[in-house]
Amino acid sequence: MSAATAARSPAWRRLLPALLLAVAAVLLLPPAAASAHAVLVSSDPADGARVERAPAAVRLVFDEAVTLPPGATAVLSSTGARVDAGGPREAGDTVIVPLQAAVPAGVYSVSWRVVSADGHVVAGSIRFGVRRDVAAVAGPVTTASPLDGANAAATGALYLGLAAGLGAPWAASAFWPSVLRRRRTRRIAAAGLAVAAVATLADLLLRGPRAAGAGWSGVLRFEDLGPTLASVQGLVLLARLLLLAVLAALRLAGPRRRTGSAALVAAALVLVTVALLGHAADGAVALLLPAAVLHLAAMVLWLGGLLVVVAVVLPRLRRRPAAALRVLRRWSLAAFTCIGVLVVTGEVQAFPVVAPLDALWRTGYGRLLLLKLALVVAVIVVAAASQRVVAGRAASAAARLRTVVAIEVVGVIAVLGVTGVLTGTATAAETYGPPVTRSAAIGADRLVVDVGSTRRGAAVIRVRAVDGREPVRLQTLTGTLSTPGIAALDVAFRRDGTGWRSTDATLPLAGEWTLQLDAQRSTASAYAAEVSWPVW
Repeated sequence: MSAATAARSPAWRRLLPALLLAVAAVLLLPPAAASAHAVLVSSDPADGARVERAPAAVRLVFDEAVTLPPGATAVLSSTGARVDAGGPREAGDTVIVPLQAAVPAGVYSVSWRVVSADGHVVAGSIRFGVRRDVAAVAGPVTTASPLDGANAAATGALYLGLAAGLGAPWAASAFWPSVLRRRRTRRIAAAGLAVAAVATLADLLLRGPRAAGAGWSGVLRFEDLGPTLASVQGLVLLARLLLLAVLAALRLAGPRRRTGSAALVAAALVLVTVALLGHAADGAVALLLPAAVLHLAAMVLWLGGLLVVVAVVLPRLRRRPAAALRVLRRWSLAAFTCIGVLVVTGEVQAFPVVAPLDALWRTGYGRLLLLKLALVVAVIVVAAASQRVVAGRAASAAARLRTVVAIEVVGVIAVLGVTGVLTGTATAAETYGPPVTRSAAIGADRLVVDVGSTRRGAAVIRVRAVDGREPVRLQTLTGTLSTPGIAALDVAFRRDGTGWRSTDATLPLAGEWTLQLDAQRSTASAYAAEVSWPVW
């Protein structure tokens, strides 16, 4: 470009390379090591513990640094009265919840809701007693929000918008250059960018209220927008909006050679922002992030190409079926290449987050993944039928092709819907922890150990002695938990009907854990036993 031409160029176009370079530098900086969702590893008082004097504050220790949304914690008595004083504060991986002075005797529940380093919301609860035994250890608190459906819809709309805004122009430019400048093609691309921008704005507005467990009233008041904008996830969303605006400006400038590479870079960075806010940031980023970007690129190209075929190419060639089939043969090969990339990159992304194998059917994430796989297989079957139609030469092939391609589009949109739900769902590796039962002999009897959850964190362990099928009453029961690297954690048990239940068991690390038990039937008979199980 000459100096005179550069001088006549709009200022924004001269600054565009520097702008894209700055956004790329921010997005592609090596991220801090991200683990899975935050896990509560200990608390003071311990879950289920009895203390003789109320503490000044409750401390919750997680396995990574967390942030607190509004209304993050509450400490309630059994009558529903709040006994926390002031707001909680965070100190790295620890959340400190101050309590009122002179908390009376009773049983108290501490509920918490935090945001992990990866931006996902995690919630739970513990219970402790002040000069009282805890009757039961509370179960996990759900992180479900009334906004989850809207969030999944926004995610699906984002994928559809990217397919129309990015994939359609890519496919048209590569396979049907003559339709790239047609009004219908440009409208598809413009509408796609608009839908992607609206979906991104929705994510920005929903993220804070979802973290706080609020409903639509929180969205309409914009009460959590400030903390969202100041977070890493908020900055990534703002970067996406900026990149979408750049792409829209480049499209308005028309298809020019000088702006084509800039548009390609901006589009690639948009896909990076989507991958950064998904599960690709939960583990081996160097592997999962490129795989996620390639997965997204193949998806938007495939669906974008199908949209161009249905809305632009086939209507133009309706009266020339033979020409239509010739034009679509190259696209058919590209579509199958996209499917291959989707399958390979999908496997790469699924392997770290679905472990072990039975997590596929024992977790919500795994079942959603199986549904997505079934839909992809169905779409592949339809695509194969489309390939056979394209390979034919009959005049009636064009009509059949329109029907097959329309079915293929519907199938891909269904895949996008399931993907939208998957994006907001904790992975199988983060939720898998099925209950297990182990047993060990103690003389002529057996100790049966039921572990409520094998997910790392607080656990409820029930122990009972049996003689065949008849219960055996034990006088005392004590135990310790150990794993390589941790010598012994004392476990207190208290009577629970004919058996015993732990009051403060915690499994803070993944790995193989061993529970050593000392059981006494009478003053003359005492036994030792141990059982082991994996913790995920």
